[in-house]
Amino acid sequence: MLLQIKSITKKFGGLIALHDIDLDVEEGEIVGVIGPNGAGKSTLLNIIAGVHKPNSGQVVFHGEKISGMQPDRICRLGISRTFQIPHPFPKLSPFENVLVSATFGSHTPVKDNRALTREVMAFVGITANEQTTAANLTTHQLRRLDLARALASRPKLILLDESAAGLTPNELADLQELILKIRASGVTVMIVEHLMRLIMELCDRIVVLHYGEKIAEGSPSAIVNNDAVTNAYLGEKYLLA
Repeated sequence: MLLQIKSITKKFGGLIALHDIDLDVEEGEIVGVIGPNGAGKSTLLNIIAGVHKPNSGQVVFHGEKISGMQPDRICRLGISRTFQIPHPFPKLSPFENVLVSATFGSHTPVKDNRALTREVMAFVGITANEQTTAANLTTHQLRRLDLARALASRPKLILLDESAAGLTPNELADLQELILKIRASGVTVMIVEHLMRLIMELCDRIVVLHYGEKIAEGSPSAIVNNDAVTNAYLGEKYLLA
């Protein structure tokens, strides 16, 4: 098992953001996490990535307990992530942004970090001029840059947090193709997303959170036909959107 989330609970003061969450992710899967705003989806990713420490429970990656570790160490163990709002180094070029990750994000040294940077940028389809700063990129380009930075650390698992936000239909189709290409390259994917069509078409398995509780888990077809999920989140009109 690549990733095991065992009875994770996270509180922020009196608010219980996650309660007793169990989840396994197998190598090679694309696992989706869905739920309404405030369900705990991003909190779950933040706990896996080391941004937040759980109040109780454990996160185990490749047999090693990682809950409580610092984010940089977790990254070097093989977990990278993107963010709802990308935060590149605004005054650096796209190439320089990815180069930082290629240089410092992996636990094993790379012979030629610049060559790896060019390879990753080509993989995700970044074509911006190297003299352009990240501050001047479009939303679509920023999303691609965020993915490139995550992949440059050569992860075993990548956490995608609403990577489709703000994209056009054509850009969404490109993103879907890219995520499948990432999985084909040997990287396991865990994706948080509100766009249900993307989730249903991409994921092998879907986990549904509601008010910090896991209320369902299964294949896309099982989730679509789950009454508890429909009542809590999806709704007939939403499913058909």
